[in-house]
Amino acid sequence: MSPSPYRRARRFRGAAAAATVILAVQGIAASGASAAESPAVAKAKALQLPNVTSDINDWSCRATAGGEPVVLVHGTFGLTGHADQNAVDRWGRMAAPLKKDGHCVYALQYGVGFQDTPGVDDITKSAAQLKTFVDGVKAASGASKVKLVSHSQGGLVSRYYLKDLGGSASTGALVGLGTPNRGTETFAAQVGALVYPAVRQMLPDSDFLKKLNSGSDVQSGVSYTMIATPADDTVIPYTSAHLQGPASQLTNVTLSGATPATHDNLLNDADTIAYVREAVRSAGPLSPDFRPGGAPAPGPTGTSSPAPPASPSPSPSVPVSPSASASPSEGAGGGPVEQPGESIDAPLGGPLMITGVASALLFAGALVFLGIRRRRAD
Repeated sequence: MSPSPYRRARRFRGAAAAATVILAVQGIAASGASAAESPAVAKAKALQLPNVTSDINDWSCRATAGGEPVVLVHGTFGLTGHADQNAVDRWGRMAAPLKKDGHCVYALQYGVGFQDTPGVDDITKSAAQLKTFVDGVKAASGASKVKLVSHSQGGLVSRYYLKDLGGSASTGALVGLGTPNRGTETFAAQVGALVYPAVRQMLPDSDFLKKLNSGSDVQSGVSYTMIATPADDTVIPYTSAHLQGPASQLTNVTLSGATPATHDNLLNDADTIAYVREAVRSAGPLSPDFRPGGAPAPGPTGTSSPAPPASPSPSPSVPVSPSASASPSEGAGGGPVEQPGESIDAPLGGPLMITGVASALLFAGALVFLGIRRRRAD
């Protein structure tokens, strides 16, 4: 007996429903595979910074309106010091509040060179890696633009990307932390330049900086907030961390206080994080009136504030006298700060100096050894 029309209809509907479920599952799987196999995302993942908190490099994160992804760009040596081995010290304190504010947060590792050390290779090559990473972040998050938060050399990498690699079309803002925009005049840098291309490019008279700083400091369509600290023992003069440009596009910040953050501690400093958080959430550059914790702005004689809106940004080549610092009740902690750079002791303790001196001594020893062998051969 053949099935009744009613039974045939039920079987047909059941088969159709099963086929629909199978196709849906296949579609979801294909969609996931497509996202995972995206060349841009795969290339970016290959550059991601290792050993970070769960707030960073979540490739399933999706950008929201007004919450552009934030890309964190490290400095020389790429957080490989002994004090940077805990995940929370590797951008963790900066990333947590940014993620809380609704931003997808990513961090890359770039410029791997001598002895597999990150952040030491040619800056132009590192900028190309940043471009690759940003393209992947955009593809993964669905965003059209990102915001860059860049420490030290990372600011130069970011500026080259914006100016010479078309990065301004993919970037809404750059927040620089202790960036040697006009170079740094330290003995450590002089020694490190013997070994590392990137350090050589950060000397004040380098061809790289001459080219980067030719023309305008700022690029059209990008907002800039540049943060300097008078306690900087790596970027000297510390005002090298500032740029020049219109107030509608640029705000320069100088941390104040009896104990402002040092160069290496800018990533973990509470006041710096507050400045970054506000700059990232702003539609333009950081407001010159902003102070961490709602502290009042210093008076007209203070130098611990960003440049007034109507004033052109000061030349970074002219150091700000520490005697003009805000009082203890002003700015981000208040109090005078001794001008860094007068003593050579501070840079001697850094990894750049230790590695640079060791490499220079080894190089010199090799030359002496070869010279002795040559004389014996003669």
